[in-house]
Amino acid sequence: MQKKKLGSLKFVIKLLPAVLLLALGLSYTRLGVELENLTLDWRFQARATADPAAHAKVLVVGIDEDALAKYGRWPWPREVHGKLMTQLAARPPAAVAFDLLFTEPSADAAMDQKFGDGLALLPSSITAAAAETLEHVAKFTAEYAGNTKAIAHFQGDPARLIGNDTGLLPMQIIAESSHTGFVNSPPGPDGVRRQLPLVVRCGTRVFPSLVLQALLQSEGLDTDAVDVVLGQQVRVTGPKKAWNIPIDETGQMTVNYRHPDSFTFFPYAGLVSQLEAQQGKEWPKNYPLVEGQILFVGQSAAGLSDLGPTPHGPQIPLVLIHANALSNILSQDFITHSDIRIVIATWALLALLTVLILRHGAIWLSVLVPALMIGAYVGAAFYLFESSSLQLPVVWPVLGFILVQGGSMLHRLMIELRAKSRITGMFGAFVAPQVVKQMIASGEEPKLGGHQAEITAFFSDIAGFSSFSEKLTPERLVHLMNDYLTEMTDILHDNGGTLDKFIGDAIVGMFGAPLAFAGHAYHACRAALLIQKRQLELREKWRKEGDWPDIVFEMQTRIGLNSGQAIIGNMGSRRRFNYTMMGDTVNLAARSESGAKSYGVYTMITSETKTLAQGFKDDITFRFLDRIIVKGRSAPVEMYELVGFDSEITSETQECLSLYKRGMERYHAQDWEGAKALFKRSATREIHQDANPSLVMLKRCDALQAEPPPPDWDGVYVMKTK
Repeated sequence: MQKKKLGSLKFVIKLLPAVLLLALGLSYTRLGVELENLTLDWRFQARATADPAAHAKVLVVGIDEDALAKYGRWPWPREVHGKLMTQLAARPPAAVAFDLLFTEPSADAAMDQKFGDGLALLPSSITAAAAETLEHVAKFTAEYAGNTKAIAHFQGDPARLIGNDTGLLPMQIIAESSHTGFVNSPPGPDGVRRQLPLVVRCGTRVFPSLVLQALLQSEGLDTDAVDVVLGQQVRVTGPKKAWNIPIDETGQMTVNYRHPDSFTFFPYAGLVSQLEAQQGKEWPKNYPLVEGQILFVGQSAAGLSDLGPTPHGPQIPLVLIHANALSNILSQDFITHSDIRIVIATWALLALLTVLILRHGAIWLSVLVPALMIGAYVGAAFYLFESSSLQLPVVWPVLGFILVQGGSMLHRLMIELRAKSRITGMFGAFVAPQVVKQMIASGEEPKLGGHQAEITAFFSDIAGFSSFSEKLTPERLVHLMNDYLTEMTDILHDNGGTLDKFIGDAIVGMFGAPLAFAGHAYHACRAALLIQKRQLELREKWRKEGDWPDIVFEMQTRIGLNSGQAIIGNMGSRRRFNYTMMGDTVNLAARSESGAKSYGVYTMITSETKTLAQGFKDDITFRFLDRIIVKGRSAPVEMYELVGFDSEITSETQECLSLYKRGMERYHAQDWEGAKALFKRSATREIHQDANPSLVMLKRCDALQAEPPPPDWDGVYVMKTK
């Protein structure tokens, strides 16, 4: 389970940054921007009913259908606008901004003069200009556009501003009678104007937009009051108040659109009529104020050219964009953006925790919980936008979350499918493939139960394993043991053995089950010899790797074998069981492994295993060690050392075995001195000089010589330890 969780964590650690980069990268593409803008439009529309009224000083004067019916087809003679300005002079607004271009002279110059005269009556009047690319026109280099002076306090690269080298300016009489505000407002990829330039480049100069100029005129300020820091803000400093307006690196502010119905709207013809009717009279309380207000005059009639899409509809008067922007500035009602670093960190933490917690749970939870979390996040994004105009990104976090959860579920499905397809091999790694085949052939689920069979039980254990644990870190110890156990288990399986279990560094196995086969004792002996041989090779391999402590190069494995009848089958609880073995035969094999240390040998087997092995194939050399009674048993058993294959026994080892055999004959004859003389000679020829059977028997002879056995002594030695 720990390995599975570690594997899941590694997968998630790889998946999260990949998905995050993909989702973030998509958010910067045109598709990603349009999708995010779509969710932003939904947020504008969702909060529309709760939108507060626009700033009280902002008044929109719309050229609507009634005005067209009264004054005729558009464009009107400019004396119409002149008449409006003349009447407004009696109730002077703080500023009047025409979202209309008057760049060409009229056919009748008198009309332009009348409009110019009307504009001159209100020093706060503003007419529109546009920075456009014009052929055969010299680059604009003048410091003034009409009566408007270029902005002098500017930090940043003007080339990044919206604008052009030339521009469409009001014709002379109109320009001389009013201030100029630029109305460049390029639409976004989806046609919606979501941002509005506050400063515009025209030629080599930077000028205020219609909105910024309206603010300046309403406060009696000129462009010397403006400080621009691209990418940060436009600051307008008045005698009593200052305005800080956030802008991006192109000089644009993001318009925090409020519903069109939140603005005070006065029809153009209605305003003219009302001004005429109220000359010299008190202004009616049920009519919008004009005096002291900031008026934006623009087209609102269907069919005119200055309509376009906004978040609130496909055909909205574009004059409302300027009105919205100025209302935002006066009310300090700006859209704020969340810190992308906080969003990314929160997203990564939630995605990581969700995947890790749900990865191993029920599938329906893995679908429901992410869906609820996505819903909660989207709901929070809508709520925060409505309550505080905070814009959280929606598309990439939602897409990323879906991809992470989907990727995790897909990976989980792949793992489970692979696990099912490998079930035969995986199960066979523990109980041998034949068991799985038998279960598949029977068509029955594994169940508790067993039967008696003749087997050879196998036990192995690393000598002094606790010292390894002290010398190696847990990670290095696991690596070493995986290397060792893999090699040893492969030899066990290759020789027909079945793995019962691992107990730490110990290997428990059996030969002759689940399928009986002739020669199981011989194959067990052969596997033991090959394991000892392979361990020598592993020690050399580890030595060449050069990063192991010396104790690793001295690793020794003790093995015990015993053959006989044992109970074989599925044993355990009804919910969890193992294919294993039990019985006296198994216990004696375990005692053989632990008892090998007492004789200074590394593979000790019983006479039953030796007899069966030699009966199958006689090419292995054995050494008789002793007749003992192991702890927990009353009957003696003969123990043998598994020395090696006959073809690999050296002459020195053969002489050692011969001397040892003669020494044992003297030992059983109670000729202690004769036995000791032979054991001393054999001890010098033992492979392991620090501990070996010859040294063990020398000490035994000294003890028996000092305290002779009883007259009926039969040579049996009672083991005092397991």
